[in-house]
Formats: sequence, structure tokens, C-alpha cells
Amino acid sequence: MRLLPEERTDEVSALSRRVAASFLGQSVRRFALIEGFDRCIVLSSQALTALIPLFIVVASAAPAGQEDVISRSIIRRFNLTGASADAVEQLFRAPAGASSSVSVFSALLLIYSAMAFSRRLQSMYRAAWGRTKVGIRSTMYAGLGLVAFTVMAGLSYLVRELASRFPLEWLWTIPLQAGVGFVLWTCIPYLLLERQVHWRRLLATGGASAVCMTILAIGTPIYMPGTMARATADFGLFGVTITLLGWLLVAAGIIVACAVMGAQFDSSDARWLVQLKSRFALTDPAASESVRTVQHADRVVDGGLTAGDLLAIVHVLVNWSIMAAAVWVATALVPGITVNGG
Repeated sequence: MRLLPEERTDEVSALSRRVAASFLGQSVRRFALIEGFDRCIVLSSQALTALIPLFIVVASAAPAGQEDVISRSIIRRFNLTGASADAVEQLFRAPAGASSSVSVFSALLLIYSAMAFSRRLQSMYRAAWGRTKVGIRSTMYAGLGLVAFTVMAGLSYLVRELASRFPLEWLWTIPLQAGVGFVLWTCIPYLLLERQVHWRRLLATGGASAVCMTILAIGTPIYMPGTMARATADFGLFGVTITLLGWLLVAAGIIVACAVMGAQFDSSDARWLVQLKSRFALTDPAASESVRTVQHADRVVDGGLTAGDLLAIVHVLVNWSIMAAAVWVATALVPGITVNGG
């Protein structure tokens, strides 16, 4: 049975409304309302600004013969070889006879840049959760969040170094890194939101951030060598900076997206989300009675995508996957067929 144009228009309009009312649609709307893309750019740029004085301080304070500690760490983390590795070594090589005055200035700049990054991150979490700034107290909690980030980053490095001493390094590193990340990305928003949001309500944000950042960490040594090599070949040493900024932009996008989805998860009244929050105690215990009152008042809604909508989306994704696999097989087996761009 063929649908008339008017019926097709009504069906598309109904689907658009269901998409807009779904969890994903509401998350996208919240992302747009807080100017998520702008915040991703600001966070990644601020992180790079904080990393530059950090690299200078570490290289200047390194023992004799280990001035290349920063370049070696980047090369190992991104699995670089050849010209791209040489470019990283040249860019981050500590100057001979670096003075203590430069180190002191860099240390002060590092503290200022790190605090600025923490404040930007705090502003993003406040916007996602609809919280307001409370003066000097916000600065104090921004500092605490920075301390927590530093401690957890150091712990993550120690875990990775410890796991590297055992066989099947990845088998130990992945779950340990995910566990550390889960604690990190639950504690940081808890502190940056000035403990106004109960930590249980932040577990969804922490879990999503930990999983996505772990996936990024797994994909980094796979994707970055080729990207760094192309950028270095096209732009020289500047290509290293461009690639690092791009990697930080992806990481910032993950953090912002997970913060938005966590806030939307917490505020949603969709029936399946309310049941999920109740089952795993992802709510403030002091507000449990009010949650039950909302459920009994029949305010829990079932809006959003239907089973047919989800089936159609899965169908499209499967078709895309099959086409991508077909193109990959063709480039691998048929001589003369190449695909540029990754």
C-alpha cells in the first residue's frame, strides 16, 4: 500500500517529534543550548595552553641525560616512528642550559593555565547541570578539582606503568584504566559542581566518560601514527601541534558530550530511564521519596522513539556498515582501487 504525499509528510513530522522527545534528541538540544561546540574548542585550546608550560617545566627539571622525557612519552603514547617521531623529538627537545628563571616563570604560567582550564571545565559542568556560580567558593572548588585531576592522572600513569610489567599488558591496562577513569570523571564534576549534586547522580556521567575515554586511549596508538605522519609531511613541526590540538579536541568533545548526556539522564522522566535510575540507585537518597511520589502521580512518560524507529535506525547502520566493509574489501583485494582520507 502506497502512502499519499500528505501521509508521508505526517509520518515524517511524527518521527521528527519522536526523535526530538527521545533521550538522544533532548541531549542534542541540551548540547546546543550550552553551546557545546564552542566549549569543546575552548577546553581543547586551554588544555594545550596548560600543556606547553608543563612540558617546559618537566623537561627543565629532568635529570641530566633525560631531557627528552616529554618527546619519548609522546612518541610511545602515540606509537610514532620515522619522520613524525623525529619531529616530536625536535619540537619538545629541552634547550641546552635552560635557566632556573625560565623554569620558575614556566611553573607560574603552568599554575595559572591549569587553573584557567579547571575554571573552563567547571563552567561547562555548571552549564550542563543548570547550576550558578557562587563567587570565591567556585574558585576554591576549581582548585580542588584540579588537584583531583592531577592525582588521578598520576595514578593512571602508575597503573599503566605497573601493567606494562606483566604479560598481556592490554588485558590488565584496559580495565584498570577504565576503573581509574570512572573514579576520576565522577569525582571531578562532583567537586567542580561544588558538591551541590549528589555523587550518585554523577555516576552515569563518570561511567560514560570512563568508557569513551578508554576507547579513545585504545584507538590513539592505532589512528594517531598515520595522522601525525601526514600532518608532519604537510606542515613540518607545526603539524605536530595541529595533531595534538585535534586529539585534545576529540577528548574535549567526549567530556562535554558525556556531561550533557549525564545531566539529561538525571533530569529525564522517561519511564525506562526512571526505572534504570531506581534500580541502580542513581539518585540522591534524600530525594528518593519525591521520586516515588512522581512515579505514583503518573508523571513518568513514555515519549521518544518507538521500537519501529529503533529498528529503522539499526537497519540504516547495518547498511552503512556493509557498504563500508565492501569498500574496505575492494581496496584490499582489487589492485588500483584506493580510498583517501583514512
